[in-house]
Amino acid sequence: MNTCVKALTGEPWMCPPRFEVELISPVVASEWTWRQLGPEHSAIQANFLRHNDAEKAIDLISERYGDPLGYCVLGGNIACVSGWQDLDFDRQYRAVTTGAGAFPCGGMYYLHVTGCDAARTLELLTPRSISRLEIGQAAFTLFTTPEGTVDTEAIVLRDGPHSYQLSIGGDTRPPSWLFEALNHQLEVTVEDANLTSFNIKGPRRNTAMARLVAPECVPAITRLPTFRGIPVRTRLGAHVWVLRTIVGIEMWGPPEVIHDVWHDILLDSDHVMPCGWDVLASFRLECAQIQFFLCPLDIHRSTYLHDVGLAHVISRSKHSPFVGQLALQQPERRGGALWMAGLVPTTVDASRLAVGEVLHTLGGARAGYVTTAGRSPAVGRELCFAHLSRHVVQGSLIRSEDATAWRVVPLPILPNLNDHS
Repeated sequence: MNTCVKALTGEPWMCPPRFEVELISPVVASEWTWRQLGPEHSAIQANFLRHNDAEKAIDLISERYGDPLGYCVLGGNIACVSGWQDLDFDRQYRAVTTGAGAFPCGGMYYLHVTGCDAARTLELLTPRSISRLEIGQAAFTLFTTPEGTVDTEAIVLRDGPHSYQLSIGGDTRPPSWLFEALNHQLEVTVEDANLTSFNIKGPRRNTAMARLVAPECVPAITRLPTFRGIPVRTRLGAHVWVLRTIVGIEMWGPPEVIHDVWHDILLDSDHVMPCGWDVLASFRLECAQIQFFLCPLDIHRSTYLHDVGLAHVISRSKHSPFVGQLALQQPERRGGALWMAGLVPTTVDASRLAVGEVLHTLGGARAGYVTTAGRSPAVGRELCFAHLSRHVVQGSLIRSEDATAWRVVPLPILPNLNDHS
């Protein structure tokens, strides 16, 4: 039987790549991959876009800081708001650079996977070794396609012997081949999790989180290692999980509990400040600790893991099959179509580029496209992440549609900026 035909009957992890990865902007393919809409836009007024704000954090923040300035649509879902009328960008930016900024995460999609075959089921969908996670350990996880590209992303937390909680970002949907994996295993249950979350970023994020939990839980939070979670109680005694990542600390819990915690956040503006999407974009572009990508903007079904610096998520010790394994074992054949870079304008007054905007070399050849754009107060100008063709090298100049020149720098942008200025 042809392996692709066999895959369609229940084994997609045995399917070889079916197409070559191309330099295609998902924003061009679908205008709903990324859009920023004003409050008056008909899509917002008609309320037909998916908007998971079960904890009503946006409503609470808006009661305190005024109406949202705009809504950010990611993968056809309202992921967040850009900001609020009475909470300017500079206050939010100071919070995440000198204090603590809290970001609503209601736009995520949460799954609970349980049963004796829970880990084996997830293992079929990702190059990560999920079964190696200890109870209380988490991992940034990419679910892959047969082409070795990004299907979707998630934080996977093992919260019990046979129990995993998934916080899925991007276009907020289950992994595409989850249903085939469920057919392959017997003792596993997948259901929507009664969860929502928020995360706190900034140098004082641990102190801010400690103020939101019961006093007896504070010491455990201060000792929490990276990508570890711990069950704690809020100040009102409700049960939640607190999870530390590389650049943030998160709280996961039932919507009604997180709603109450947001009340505490809004009463504690001296220690933590609500933040919107505009500041998140600046934070990601300036981030020096990690390459802070989002799915489906910076990483998506046209981005091969080896091409965009994500080979580290492929567990070397993993030998069991998974979707995309055959493609990821052949980087010399499947890779080389594009790479991820930063863009810095040669003038301080350059305008913000549009996500999905096509870029060209100074000679007129197509160079790539923008995946994230935002202002960097740290360098006093606009910055971008971009997918670029391999013929575009570090330090070279490319141009945007308005003929502005942008210099190509490696990621992360700020640590490499001086070497390529």
